[in-house]
Amino acid sequence: SALLGLLDPEWKVGDLGCGTGQVAEVLSPWVRKVIAVDESAAMLQAAKRRVRRLANVEVRRGALEALPIPDASLDALTCVLVLHHLPAPELALAEAARVLRPGGRLLLADMMPHDRDTYRHQMGHVWLGFSEPEITRYLTEAGFESTRLQPLPPDPTAQGPTLFAAAARRGTTIPHARLRTGARQPPHIS
Repeated sequence: SALLGLLDPEWKVGDLGCGTGQVAEVLSPWVRKVIAVDESAAMLQAAKRRVRRLANVEVRRGALEALPIPDASLDALTCVLVLHHLPAPELALAEAARVLRPGGRLLLADMMPHDRDTYRHQMGHVWLGFSEPEITRYLTEAGFESTRLQPLPPDPTAQGPTLFAAAARRGTTIPHARLRTGARQPPHIS
């Protein structure tokens, strides 16, 4: 909670891919407003149950590649263990840049590269993690600056892959929406 105390109490924060609302619930006491977004109706139902008593949390249904949030309206965003589920994570990061105000912060956590192919079928993973150069490139191309990425120490009780945490600041300008040619394609899922 010491780190949460560093959040500005006037901030409006988005929780992208909110799932059951756990991150939104944790953020709620520390900021003015939390907008929790997910595409899954089942996850949103669970999130609504979790945050029903929190007046400053709003739950919205929407794709991360087309966020139901106005341009430059958020001060910060979280995106925790979500990108590996998305066919085009770079599009979600471009949307994140669009909805953040200039100078707004993105806090991201996801998986480092791994070889657990069974995750595709068992848990719907599209990507088997991301390397530091990949995430840095995605963020830079989306209009983020000052990217820092840190692999997290392995938890001896966890069975999953190594995770990373990344932080980036939205620049004063963001590139026009564009798709990269030669973009990395997800592996074929049979």
